[in-house]
Amino acid sequence: MNANDNKKSASLWTQRLFKQTSAWKTAPPGKIYFAHRYHEEHAVLAQFPFSALFADLDNQQINLESTRSIPQGFFEHQSVLSKGSPLTVASNHNCDVKGMLTPIKGLDIASGVTLSTQFTVLNSYNETSDTKTIQLGRLNGQAFDYLPGQYITLSVVIEGKEYKRSYSLASSPTHPGILEITVKRDANGGVVSNWLNDKLTIGDTLNVKGPFGKFSCAKNTPKKILFLAAGSGIVPIMSMLRWLADTKACVDVMLLLSFQTLYDIIYSEELNLIAAHHKNIRLFITLTKELYAPSQLPRLTGRVNQNMLAGLVPDLTERTVYLCGPDVFMNTCKQNLLKLKLPAKQLICENFTVGVPAKPGDLQHDRSLSSKIGSYQIQFAKSGKSVDADGAMTLLELAEKSGVNIGHECRAGSCGECMVKCLNGKVDMTERAEIDDIDRNKGWVYACCAYPSSNVVLDI
Repeated sequence: MNANDNKKSASLWTQRLFKQTSAWKTAPPGKIYFAHRYHEEHAVLAQFPFSALFADLDNQQINLESTRSIPQGFFEHQSVLSKGSPLTVASNHNCDVKGMLTPIKGLDIASGVTLSTQFTVLNSYNETSDTKTIQLGRLNGQAFDYLPGQYITLSVVIEGKEYKRSYSLASSPTHPGILEITVKRDANGGVVSNWLNDKLTIGDTLNVKGPFGKFSCAKNTPKKILFLAAGSGIVPIMSMLRWLADTKACVDVMLLLSFQTLYDIIYSEELNLIAAHHKNIRLFITLTKELYAPSQLPRLTGRVNQNMLAGLVPDLTERTVYLCGPDVFMNTCKQNLLKLKLPAKQLICENFTVGVPAKPGDLQHDRSLSSKIGSYQIQFAKSGKSVDADGAMTLLELAEKSGVNIGHECRAGSCGECMVKCLNGKVDMTERAEIDDIDRNKGWVYACCAYPSSNVVLDI
């Protein structure tokens, strides 16, 4: 892969990222964050220009040190969802911030070029009884460039076996020194998610690859947004919400979130705090298994349905909707949104099951009916190998059949790890391929969901 083909101007990318949201290039000074979630020195971080994340700052570094000590910083506020009792949140990690942030050189977010590196667990804490947030940082101080709403892939070894699972980032790139993932235990025996909840400790290291995904409002930020999520589908949406709040973006934001009970609401106190401090952000939460106590203010109950959407969001057709949650929830919401005349182009969805890699052949049912079945030859230019194809197997499967190695993670058209360049020939890609139009026009394809429709030469 020729990195120069995908190299984009860092300054232009940064300008687009913040200009489109009418955001400042520096974080608002004096902003208060949850002490347990961010550096105690957040006021110092707030002074750094965001362009520093994407510039070559050879002599500027940040030093992160994680300990098990608990600083004395506490933060209290009244939560609407905490039954009237004040919540005390303690900071229980130590981060020594010195100087500016050094970016990862050569990372091109938009093109899917990714790096793999080790991160250290700085902190972890429970969001709910079965959901934990894990904070990750790098002791060498390099920032991690990503878009709010993207995800990373973790490689972990459990009982001698390596597992790769993807998790949405909950953190905002306005705090580039720390990554956060929020992981829910899997009652059906999710090996990695349960291990992260039960076994991972402060000081452990994890191999991180990414960022991946196009579920983000940052590159072309709409003027009006509806965030619609259920359960842990809130995680990538929280990343975008934090980014919009931190940058004081001029965006009309509505959140409609669905949880089973009061005790299942992830980020409940912070959500209420953000909504209370930002007049442009409105929050609605509905419970599906537990009614609110009579002494509480009236709340939404029941599953998100067409009437609820119509009543809460009368200007729905003017909004871009970001949808994430379990498959049943997403399918129902899609139907209701389309019935309410939301233009399909204004509906952006995240695959809730991104953490589980697809199996070979899983995507064949998504293939375009116009794809041609025939007799073709696939040539792998750099390896000198070739293979006959009939158009029924993906380029990734054909490469594997020929012994040609194409890196891959999700096999679902999301991560971009299998992106290769087509030097000659025609290739059909399924709709699942989240490839950038710029890359597509340059001849890049996602091999996991690309089928040959002629003789093809690949640059690999």
